[in-house]
Amino acid sequence: MVVIVCDATKEIGYGHLKRCLVLASFYGRLGLPITFLMRDAPPVVKNLLKGRGMEVVVRSDHGKCLSYLSEQKDLIKLVIIDHYEIGPDLEEKIFSGFPLLVMDDLCRPHWCDVLVDQTVNRKSCDYDKKMYNSFAKTLLGIDYTVIDPVYKGIKTNGDKANILITFGATDPEKVVLRVLDLLEHTMEKKKLIFHVPLSSLSPCLEGVKKRIDRSKLDIRLYRDLPDLSCLYERCGIAIGAPGTSLLERIYCGLINLILVVAENQREVGQKVSRLGAALCLGEIQTLDPSLVTRTMTQMTDSKAFGDEVQKRAMGLVDGEGPLRIIKQTLPLISILRLRPANKRDLESLYKWQHEPGARDYFRNTDPPTKKEHQVWFDGVLSGDDVLLNIIEWCNMAIGYIRLNRNGKETEVSILIARAFQGVGFAKKALVNIIKTKNRSYTAFIHPKNKASLGLFTSVGFQSMGQGGYVYNAAP
Repeated sequence: MVVIVCDATKEIGYGHLKRCLVLASFYGRLGLPITFLMRDAPPVVKNLLKGRGMEVVVRSDHGKCLSYLSEQKDLIKLVIIDHYEIGPDLEEKIFSGFPLLVMDDLCRPHWCDVLVDQTVNRKSCDYDKKMYNSFAKTLLGIDYTVIDPVYKGIKTNGDKANILITFGATDPEKVVLRVLDLLEHTMEKKKLIFHVPLSSLSPCLEGVKKRIDRSKLDIRLYRDLPDLSCLYERCGIAIGAPGTSLLERIYCGLINLILVVAENQREVGQKVSRLGAALCLGEIQTLDPSLVTRTMTQMTDSKAFGDEVQKRAMGLVDGEGPLRIIKQTLPLISILRLRPANKRDLESLYKWQHEPGARDYFRNTDPPTKKEHQVWFDGVLSGDDVLLNIIEWCNMAIGYIRLNRNGKETEVSILIARAFQGVGFAKKALVNIIKTKNRSYTAFIHPKNKASLGLFTSVGFQSMGQGGYVYNAAP
């Protein structure tokens, strides 16, 4: 299993939990059970995790995490830490027994195998002399932004009359109430709708309800939304903090007005503002009310105001960050292995052939019947012309790579089970095969099969025309 150490409370907020949940969903798709190891888990958090099929283990302090990890040592493939209160002393103890991924954005010292810091323009020099494991991989900058795949394809409709106000799910500083109070007298005559998503744990929940009852503003409250996709689509402007969800809002195309609420947000706010990808209105402690109301008036009165910000933000985040992180951790979890197929693989191969899209680009697109599959499989096992290798990862069969031999030339074809596609397993298996010297490998690829074209050409296969590709292994 994968164990994730993080917390989500009304004081801390949901930011760490949100990005860990995204990674957890990828590992879960790969067949790995997920356990969240927390100091406290409010009912709403427990229900959220258990509703996604994940376990929750509560320990009263971080020091007691070690005893749990030791108890489960034989089952744990990876530990992920996303917590500001855990430092290198505890990390070192965990690192000595388990593969360790650490999420951070404060440039602190670390013991780990992989460090992820998605801060905009973060550079390797920022962590000079701070990585105690000299072989650690540092995944830095906006390319590793953890965006939930649920937001893929979600884009704002650009309606500036719909304004999202979000300072985290819990908003412990009650900033949303201060913003609503500021806008009360300047925006009341405008036909604007203010959308406020909050967790049931938020200390400002009742305050927002009271304002809805007495305010002249049109305020809409949303409680415990599983995600904000419906609001990202509907709203054209967002007022929020430069926390974990800022890059999420940028990805979905909203024009962002940001207020720095916590010290750890200052650097992100400054860097995104310097890029011109958001408008920073300063820090909440030194808030200039006139700047907030003036900017909001300009933004809603002028169709063009904010367009340049939106243009600069466009494409800043590509949404592929989680996948890039997952790929870097797969070798830590388990080595990819190839083994000859045997009689026990019959059902798995039949199942893979019938998965949606599995044979879309085959020469024969029709999946075999049970009888046809049995005849073909028996022929493969008893013959010498075809070598069928099963691809295994974490002791799970995840696909196959087939070699049709013809003299010194060998035709290669690969199929990866649907749940394991897109994370680089096919490439690792192919590289494993073609490193055999003194052979020529061929592949026939349908011109619309972009995934296979990218795979085979990335390892050196060259086009022969008419869908044929060849790779000549060096002697």
